[in-house]
Amino acid sequence: MKKHVSTIIKEVRIPMKSVSQRLNNNGFTLIEALLSFTVFCMISLCIPLIMKGFSTIKNDMVPPHYYEWNLFNESLRNELWKGESIVITPDKVSFLVSGESISYEKYNQSIRRRVNNQGHEVVLQSVDSFSFASIIQGVHMDLEFVGGEKVEGEFFYFSTEQGEGKP
Repeated sequence: MKKHVSTIIKEVRIPMKSVSQRLNNNGFTLIEALLSFTVFCMISLCIPLIMKGFSTIKNDMVPPHYYEWNLFNESLRNELWKGESIVITPDKVSFLVSGESISYEKYNQSIRRRVNNQGHEVVLQSVDSFSFASIIQGVHMDLEFVGGEKVEGEFFYFSTEQGEGKP
């Protein structure tokens, strides 16, 4: 024996108007609350991933020592190849190219290039220590970056040499 809603309302004597108003009121239901909470959780979980992505992009924009070292290595190699009257000391190498005196020396935590003892062109950064040594027809360089990473390079030339440590 089923009773319809309208017969129940008549028996209880609730006016039809108030029931219809209650049925049409848009309230914040449990399902809506769960959906809102789910969306909030999804957004909250994505924020750390987005921040990690920005951090990765920022770290990739700063060149590691490897790239900077290779660029320095090539530029010094090319200049020494054309150089003459090369003077090698443990903390500095200088030579002549096209009548201009070029020197590479340590300045604070970087290596700078100077032309005719003027200017300040930083060619390598975050350098903890380095030393130049004379080898046969070339220069050997040992270098340690601030993080403890060690690299070395040999640069060759075909000209006369002056300075300490002639072989």
